[in-house]
Amino acid sequence: MKKLHIFYILLSSIGLIFIIRLFYIQIYTEKYILNAFNTSIKQEIIIPERGSIFDRNNNLLVFNKSIYELIVVPMLIDENFNIIEFCNLVGIEKDTFHKNLDKAKAYSKYLPSVFLPFISKEKFASIQEKLYKYKGFDWTKRSLRDYKVESSANILGYIGEVNQKNIKKESNYYQMGDFIGWAGVEKSYEKILRGRKGVKYWIRDRNGCIIGSYNNKKNNVKSISGNDIYLTIDWGLQSYAEQLMYQKKGGIVAINPKNGEILSLVSSPINNPNLFVGIHRSKEFKRLIKNTIDYPLFDRTTQARYPPASPFKLLTELAGLQMGVVNTNTHFICYNGFKLGKKRIHCHSGFHGFPIGIETAVAVSCNNYFAQVYKRVIEKYPKNLTKSVNEWSDIIKSFGFGNYLYNDLATGEKGIIPSGDYYNKKYGYSKWNALTIISNSIGQGEINVTPIQLANMVCAIANKGFFYTPHIVKYINHQPISNSNYTFAKYTKVKSKYFDFIIHGMEKVFSIGTGKSFKSSDIRMAGKTGTAQNFIKINHNTITLPDHSVFILFAPVEDPKIAISVIIENGGFGSRWAGPIASLIAEKYINNNVHRKNLEKKIMTSGLKIVYDSIAKMKSYSYNKKNTKDSIDKKK
Repeated sequence: MKKLHIFYILLSSIGLIFIIRLFYIQIYTEKYILNAFNTSIKQEIIIPERGSIFDRNNNLLVFNKSIYELIVVPMLIDENFNIIEFCNLVGIEKDTFHKNLDKAKAYSKYLPSVFLPFISKEKFASIQEKLYKYKGFDWTKRSLRDYKVESSANILGYIGEVNQKNIKKESNYYQMGDFIGWAGVEKSYEKILRGRKGVKYWIRDRNGCIIGSYNNKKNNVKSISGNDIYLTIDWGLQSYAEQLMYQKKGGIVAINPKNGEILSLVSSPINNPNLFVGIHRSKEFKRLIKNTIDYPLFDRTTQARYPPASPFKLLTELAGLQMGVVNTNTHFICYNGFKLGKKRIHCHSGFHGFPIGIETAVAVSCNNYFAQVYKRVIEKYPKNLTKSVNEWSDIIKSFGFGNYLYNDLATGEKGIIPSGDYYNKKYGYSKWNALTIISNSIGQGEINVTPIQLANMVCAIANKGFFYTPHIVKYINHQPISNSNYTFAKYTKVKSKYFDFIIHGMEKVFSIGTGKSFKSSDIRMAGKTGTAQNFIKINHNTITLPDHSVFILFAPVEDPKIAISVIIENGGFGSRWAGPIASLIAEKYINNNVHRKNLEKKIMTSGLKIVYDSIAKMKSYSYNKKNTKDSIDKKK
């Protein structure tokens, strides 16, 4: 009995040792990991079809085309792997093989990752039949973006490979080699467009060839295609506006004031989204990034901040009326500009020596009139200028300035609308007055805005006191957007009764003001020209550059259907470039045709290349001069 007891103890001990060893092998050694991957079951991740993108009129803008990719699990590659033979098969150099494999190992030795992307269907056919010979390698199929248009990358955006930050943020979805929206609608609506991944399981023979589905497909998870998106953009109008930007830099924004739908969003220089597709995408992206003269990837409609110039005078007057420092009968006499002490703001309106009221002041853009109004605004509380400026600032911000607008665009800038606290910090408490900041009255000074903010202001004026947040998407999978941020009106802090006087003045811009030369004969338009002063700093020196050409417009006056802002960099007077462009866009949208063919031809065939080349040479010279000086200083 004692011997039998010893036998059972010995047997139990041996069994326990085997269990511990098996546990160790499975959990703590790579052999188990190898066995797990070296199974006869293939797991295929199904990348869903990304949603298509259409314009408001159902024109297809973005679709998909299929490509193939080689994936690798580094741990499964044999020691006797024939690298040269494999490289010849897939068409790469040996150095590329090691570089791609090292990248895959850095991601994970045990998990699959993309080894070679962008393989055409024709090339893949020759690779697939021999791929079984190379253990550790497999293939997958995914969709690549196919942009049906050759412009508007600022709207559509583009997709690119995920980085570690993307993977870390959504590790349950993304893995190395996946694609994600990097810009435009592709970025802001990524989760809507991408869909949901699926999984298929296959049985493979000893050579790795698929011989059937695993477990009668019971373990498969079906992929769900991404949702189609219909933009608010009118592609016909967008294309037309882009043609008008021939050899010009700047931005055009057109919005339907009735609902905030963005009809056109042109940023020039104009980029082709197809540059960011395919095997050469990284090379093209780097080339554009290095262009520090034109900044082609910089969206001038949402990111560029400009002085609003004379269009801002409309808000100067509206703030004055709302704050009660002027009324609709207030008149001022202009003596060739605003003059007080040593302060001078010249005026070129041509209406000098007699009293003018609000409508005429708007039409002819009298600097003195709006400087006088702004002085009264700032001095509303003589003993507390900070309070006056804060009240003014709050009114201006209610038009959408000084914030991101909280729209559905991928980029944006707040701009600057200063407050009293801002000036206390800049100059010191009680060390500034109305004359210190009088340039704000005409849209210069510290104020800067984006073109989309300016167009949004036009919507608020057209609607006499309210606007809808500008947005780029109209339908998702044929269903109208329901986000209340886009469907409910936002009201400004100015009473609606004051807007008629501003609108009448804007209409007179085309009869007695600076818009006479490009007036439409059959559409009542309300507009305002602007000429924004433009400075840059090079080597700590402030250099004056050609002014920016600015224009805002809405039409028709009796039933506004489109609100537009146009800024042409270094274009000079607002009536030279921005005004004609805005009026042509309005005519094209409202009439679906343009009768002013001579004006259209002029704008489409002439530009500012000579001006831009001159500025580029000046910047290049200054940069090289600075580098030379730095080099000499270092040698000394």
